[in-house]
Amino acid sequence: MLVVGFNWPNFHDNSAAAVLDGKLVYAAEEERYTLHKHAPYELPENSLRHCLLFLQERYGIKPNDVDAYAINFDPKFYSAKSKAWHNFSQMSMVKDYLLKADSAAEAYSLLLKSITRSITSRLDFTWSAKVFVRSMVRSLGYNVEDVKIIPVRHHLAHAASAYYFSGMSSGIGLVVDGQGETDATTAWRISDGNFEELLSVKWYEGSLGYLYEFVSKYLGFGRLEGPGKVMGLAPYGKIDKKMLARLEALFDLNAKDGPYLMKKRLSAGIQGEMYNVIARRTMGIDAPIDIGGRARLNKKACDYAYTLQSFFETLLTKTAEWSKDASGMDRIMLSGGSALNAKANMELYYSKKFNRVFVFPAAGDAGTSIGAAAYVYANGLGGRMRNGELKDLYLGDEYSGQEVKTAVISSKLKYERIDSDMNPLSGLLESSKVIGFYHGRAEFGPRALGNRSIIGNPMEKSTWPRINRIKGRAWWRPLAPSLLAKSMNDYFIEPEEHEFMVMMYRANKGVAARVPAVIHVDGTARPQTVRREKNAIWHDLIKCFGDSTSENLIVNTSFNMAGEPLVETPMQAIRSFSASGLDALYLDGWLIRKHA
Repeated sequence: MLVVGFNWPNFHDNSAAAVLDGKLVYAAEEERYTLHKHAPYELPENSLRHCLLFLQERYGIKPNDVDAYAINFDPKFYSAKSKAWHNFSQMSMVKDYLLKADSAAEAYSLLLKSITRSITSRLDFTWSAKVFVRSMVRSLGYNVEDVKIIPVRHHLAHAASAYYFSGMSSGIGLVVDGQGETDATTAWRISDGNFEELLSVKWYEGSLGYLYEFVSKYLGFGRLEGPGKVMGLAPYGKIDKKMLARLEALFDLNAKDGPYLMKKRLSAGIQGEMYNVIARRTMGIDAPIDIGGRARLNKKACDYAYTLQSFFETLLTKTAEWSKDASGMDRIMLSGGSALNAKANMELYYSKKFNRVFVFPAAGDAGTSIGAAAYVYANGLGGRMRNGELKDLYLGDEYSGQEVKTAVISSKLKYERIDSDMNPLSGLLESSKVIGFYHGRAEFGPRALGNRSIIGNPMEKSTWPRINRIKGRAWWRPLAPSLLAKSMNDYFIEPEEHEFMVMMYRANKGVAARVPAVIHVDGTARPQTVRREKNAIWHDLIKCFGDSTSENLIVNTSFNMAGEPLVETPMQAIRSFSASGLDALYLDGWLIRKHA
């Protein structure tokens, strides 16, 4: 039995995923194909096409044999006005997609039908999803009339993504983001596949995700990329007492029916305008602030970031504790875009309030295609998910040896074949070279996990600013380590194995002096633990470096330049390498250099 999930309506971080016989077998993000970070308002056409082609090539399953398609929003939870807007906008995008595919007559007909359906109040955007799937299947040379589209409430898709891949049979599902249909924070008691809603805070009652996004905006960052940057900026500041007082004045932290609510419920209107005002007022400014230049940061900006981060940590921990009391459970699974805040996750972990804290690694909206597919497989079609702990995120496309070889030879660069011998790469790292590392299937989610990575020597403090310069990142942004799982206790305080880089840990005393390139100014890091059975060649590279230097750890950041998604194809990897200050590139067994 097969369920394919995809994002619909297509707001941002659009993706497609496949659950086959209870197992997640494929997931890919649209941004990797369009090269537009977060793929805002782009139909998931490339990710869905690649998903269907993968199923056909790997398992012999034809595109018209999919049992059901799951989407990550449910029209039942929208107002009639919102459903009308979504239905019309989705059909307009499908029309554009068909025009691009030279199906002008069909596109015109579908647009007229969309207008008619909106006028007659048959307001269900699952209809436009069906049209999109039919068109996609037809473009692959197949025909399907009966497309089963099953919508899943957005926060339920988030909660399902965490539950079905946590390895737990029961626990609390806590979802925090900007907004689903109307939800901003939800908590679920989950047991043996049953989801019981314990808490729902609507966006107009207090969205922690929107609050973080819009303060990030007034620190001069984009709403989607900004929160991660603000989290990295926060350790350079301290509490701004006035801002904290304004934030605390916004919320009732002793709400009767939940952990927090805004004291004044927001009126119906445009969410962005309202949270714009809230951000400006809590910061006490009228326009975005300049965070500083190349060498010095604006102290006020750092203090705003620190205060926001601290307040967010307080409310996340409070919400988690409330959920524990309401559910009687002491294991928690986090998802939603705000669960990518690794520092807040760390504070919750070190609070020792829970026996286990699991964070779904693709916690943003990209992960809801997975959650929706898993939920429909188990609850819509009656299948049984395998419910094992997620083993890895190498779920995307893999390119053939011939494709790689063709890209290498056509590059006109100096190359040699080293296969899986990591000694040459270890030697380059020891001599402080910065290397692109490309291998196997693409990772899913926002973190590079060894298949689309940039690597460097953690023992050299200069590695940190140099990699940031190469990537076009701000000098102050931290870098992360990848290390052998057996060495976790050598570097961090009371760690657990964590292979997905969505949890920070505090470093042991003296570690910052040994590996200064990967420990942030507050003494924390966001590590990836590596075992050979999960990724043999990545493990062997780290071990080879450790055997030579006694540090079983390397710098690992994403293989992309500023404003770009992770590289997807071998040719993209070579182009990024050629246009950047990288010293060498490992490309699926080939070592490429710019100079002899």
